[in-house]
Amino acid sequence: MITIILILSFTGFYLGYATTKRQKVPVHLYIENWCQQKSKAANSLGYVLLLFACSLTIYQFGWGSGIFTFLVTLMTIASLIIVLQPLHLITYKTLSPTFVLIFLMEFLLF
Repeated sequence: MITIILILSFTGFYLGYATTKRQKVPVHLYIENWCQQKSKAANSLGYVLLLFACSLTIYQFGWGSGIFTFLVTLMTIASLIIVLQPLHLITYKTLSPTFVLIFLMEFLLF
């Protein structure tokens, strides 16, 4: 469940980040073209994904700790996206093993 929350939070924030007009977003994930062309739909989808991730976190941890956990998760993911995207380190080759590793750690350790 935590892996799903992380993936939804990452996707939701990245959709919002890729629609920005101020910064040139390089095309590595091929979703950036769609986000630039349909920015209102991408922003709306990003907000819905973030809201769904928040509701899953609240369901998993309860009201108080769920909202706090979601905010900490969102701040961490947002910081990583803002730092790593200009360095061109967010690609399918880096995201796939990262989420697989998180998924395996969730089920093997917890």
